[in-house]
Amino acid sequence: MRVGRQLLTLPQRLATRRFRPAVYALLATVIGSGIVLSVMMERTTAAIRHESAPLFARQVPLLGELAHVEAAVQRYQMALGRLDHSPGASERFMEADRALGLELANRLVRIQAGLGDDPELRHLRTLTRRLAANGPEYAHALEAGAIAERAMLASLQRDLAAIGGHVDTLEDRARAAIVATSQDTEASVALITRMVHMFNVLALLTAVFMMYHIWVRFRSEDELAYQAGHDPLTGLPDRRTFELRLQQLPVQPHTVVLGTIDRFGAVVGGYGHSFGDRMIQAIVARIEAAAQLHGGEVFRLDGANIAVLYRLPQGGAALQEATDALLRSVRTPFNCDEHELFSSLSLGSVGFPDDGAGALALLRNADAALQHARRGGGDQLVAYSRSLNERTEHRLHLEAALRRAIERGELEVHYQPQQALDDGGLLGFEALLRWRHGGEQVSPAEFIPLAEETGQIVAIGNWVLRRACEQALMWQRLGPEPLVVAVNISPRQFAHRGFVDGVRQVLEQTGVRPELIELEITEGVMVEGGQRAVDILNALRALGLRLSIDDFGTGYSSLAYLKRFPIHKLKIDQSFVRQLGPDTGDASIVQAVIGLGHNLGLAVIAEGVESDEQRRLLRAWGCDEIQGYWYGRPMNAAAASAFVVQAGLARRHSPRRADARHALVTAA
Repeated sequence: MRVGRQLLTLPQRLATRRFRPAVYALLATVIGSGIVLSVMMERTTAAIRHESAPLFARQVPLLGELAHVEAAVQRYQMALGRLDHSPGASERFMEADRALGLELANRLVRIQAGLGDDPELRHLRTLTRRLAANGPEYAHALEAGAIAERAMLASLQRDLAAIGGHVDTLEDRARAAIVATSQDTEASVALITRMVHMFNVLALLTAVFMMYHIWVRFRSEDELAYQAGHDPLTGLPDRRTFELRLQQLPVQPHTVVLGTIDRFGAVVGGYGHSFGDRMIQAIVARIEAAAQLHGGEVFRLDGANIAVLYRLPQGGAALQEATDALLRSVRTPFNCDEHELFSSLSLGSVGFPDDGAGALALLRNADAALQHARRGGGDQLVAYSRSLNERTEHRLHLEAALRRAIERGELEVHYQPQQALDDGGLLGFEALLRWRHGGEQVSPAEFIPLAEETGQIVAIGNWVLRRACEQALMWQRLGPEPLVVAVNISPRQFAHRGFVDGVRQVLEQTGVRPELIELEITEGVMVEGGQRAVDILNALRALGLRLSIDDFGTGYSSLAYLKRFPIHKLKIDQSFVRQLGPDTGDASIVQAVIGLGHNLGLAVIAEGVESDEQRRLLRAWGCDEIQGYWYGRPMNAAAASAFVVQAGLARRHSPRRADARHALVTAA
């Protein structure tokens, strides 16, 4: 069975809430780390530039100059090695010596610009000057002899070696400075690299957290979107989705079926909402399975109301088969919590486009058909017709008019007399409500169920009870013999929490003797009410009121409640009396009811007596009282008062002549 979809588990929801601060903290850390990293990179870059500037400005050119010095010294050594006693050799050497001296002087000037007053540079300058001065002397020594030549050559070679040593020292120092600067730069770059790696790891973690957070957010949005269009109890699409679905359907014939679970409110009232929810789930599962067999889409509108959308034309055999399957699916008993329940569906259907061109029109007309199915007893399908709208509009008009009927003075209580069969005397009246609206009488069969359905029956019933008590008080003062006035109590009025207190208040305010008021209550009200009904009846009897069972034999006839309930009278329903004859099946039922009532110590009255033969049969069978057109039609209060006067005169002149009293009533 489909149930409401839960996209996020409880741990996911808790994780979402728990990690939300962590995500924010991580984002703040990433932002802060990025700022710190940027600042440090800028500072490191500046430091590298600061350290590498001297490197490129001094050390590297210095190495170049020293290399040139070293090369010049090597060329001098080569020139010195080629010097011999050949003609012109001395001049060539002197020329090389002068070039070396000039080059070394220029190189040393540039080296001094980079090093400044450096001791090694001073020694190097001294040696180069001496080398430049010894060059011509060596040329003269060649002419002086071998001893002078060797001495001078040794001196020159020592100076050249010393110059090479000082150049090497300066080169080593320049290289060391370059290496130191390179190491510092490498350390700074390594630090920045580590920080970049850390930042990348942090950014990666943040990305993972953000991806999870976004995924959960999307899942939450999906769940919200799903819940916005689906019923959480059954998982079915809801009313909003249903209306959108109707608007999106292509222009082709389809049928909308609205349904409601019959008597579902009684189940909830008896077993509770939790039980009702489980029953809804079980019924919906059956409905969905039955609908899908015929291509139907099921929606839950609200409460016990569902909708089924078929891609089938209204009125066809396929649709009839589909709706029959829906009705059958619910008729099978349900077993919930060790309770076996029987249920049924009321269905109303409309077809597109014949019964409505838009979603609102289809829903309105389908609901009109559904309400007609409910009022017809349920467990059926009613297809929409235009007359249903007319009836619905008429009911709505009557409902609105009925709410103002009391204040407009349109309601009136009529009274139908009741006769004692032992002496033919007038025992009392039954108060019957009449409504004249727009100059015409509205049938009680039409407006009483409407008042019951809308709840107006409570206020109307209290008004009728008050008028009946006031009239009974008037008749109490009119004659010596008291007359009992019977008042019908509707099921909804009886079930109202303030019913007993309201009756007590009316009795106190009108001052009527309680024993002159008889409350007629149907069998169904007593049986369905259970112990609460017993308590209410005991409370009413404690007030001194008379109690009778109305329409006995048409409802939940049971001997058990006749023993339990504190009643005074049984009223045989007119359906058993209207066709009453000596040899009819109704005769056996009526005699059995009379015998049952008498054996239980109850009075018995038959309503619907319309002929003298019926009256004589009932009297012969021992019935105590009758009510019907034979004795008197319902009449307004003035006519009823006149009837009372005529009945009193007839009793005084011929107390045993029921026929004479009937003649007086007819004349009246």
